[in-house]
Amino acid sequence: MMQTRKSVIIAGLALASIASAASAEITFYGREGFQGRSFTVDESIANLDRTGFNDRASSVVVHGGPWLVCSDANFRGHCTTLRPGEYPSLASMGLNDSISSAREERGGHAAGGHYRDSRDSRGSRVTLYEGPNFSGGSLVIDGDAVRNLDPSGFNDRTTSMRVEGAPWTMCTDAEFRGNCRTFNPGDYPNLPQDMNNRISSGHRAGSEQYSYNPR
Repeated sequence: MMQTRKSVIIAGLALASIASAASAEITFYGREGFQGRSFTVDESIANLDRTGFNDRASSVVVHGGPWLVCSDANFRGHCTTLRPGEYPSLASMGLNDSISSAREERGGHAAGGHYRDSRDSRGSRVTLYEGPNFSGGSLVIDGDAVRNLDPSGFNDRTTSMRVEGAPWTMCTDAEFRGNCRTFNPGDYPNLPQDMNNRISSGHRAGSEQYSYNPR
């Protein structure tokens, strides 16, 4: 009986440990190289000003899942997705001493650098970046399509791109018109000249309902 109870306790502790390891959190540090004062967040925070850590992060450690960090409150301004890992310096991302809000990346979010279509994305998404080599502001499209990037403020601003899960067709005009090109899953640190700073719409390849057929 004692042995059985001990086994149950050990199993419970193991499950708790796994759950803890799987939880998503982000730790901000006041200085580069994970030095100085630190502050850990395990849930969305729309305004870091109330924590005393607004515009003070110089390095970051991300656990459990990707996080979206933004230079303005309410997930606005310059936003970048940070995947699990260590970031000893935020200077190259243009976010040194400028992060004001952060949240865990999950499907279905619409504000703050995201575009979400109501249709099933089937696990695919594309991330657009303002600068080459995945630098500058970013926009994640995790639905099936975006018909017009103008409302998002990201029209004709894409210089590099990351495609995940399935090929995406990107077009230079709204409503999938103009010059369209299909990109297979992978990293594109520099877009071809005919697409650089010209993308206005896009859809997951194979989504025929989004294809433009001139009449």
